[in-house]
Amino acid sequence: MRPYTYSHNTVVLNYAHNNQPMAHLWGANFSELVLIGCYRKCRLFGEAKFIAGIRGFDVNNGIDNFNYGGNIYRDEVDRPFDSGVKIGQGIKTNTINASVQAGYLINPASNLKVFANISYRNFNPEAETTTVLNNSTVWFNF
Repeated sequence: MRPYTYSHNTVVLNYAHNNQPMAHLWGANFSELVLIGCYRKCRLFGEAKFIAGIRGFDVNNGIDNFNYGGNIYRDEVDRPFDSGVKIGQGIKTNTINASVQAGYLINPASNLKVFANISYRNFNPEAETTTVLNNSTVWFNF
């Protein structure tokens, strides 16, 4: 998704509703790859999801306060340049979300299931600011 895609020079006219982006959760200025696989045999089931993306965030450090196109709530007046705009400009960040789930369907009539899930999230920016931090998390669900 190209930078500035869903933003507008008047902030109230951007592509959002109730302070939520309507097109994509990441706003704009990103590229992503989504892979999903599902398996089902009798009452056993499994699912794997993998989402990898490159995102560009604003620096906002007091010196570089330009709008690099990822935040659809900023007006386009603060653009650093009008030509040579690239996906991932600003603070380039690699994001990975992955999860694997397996389970057993106990009661098909009520859809009662028992399952286990492991989820992994990695957020790795080129530079850290007060709003863009390097972190990695793992969740286990039963």
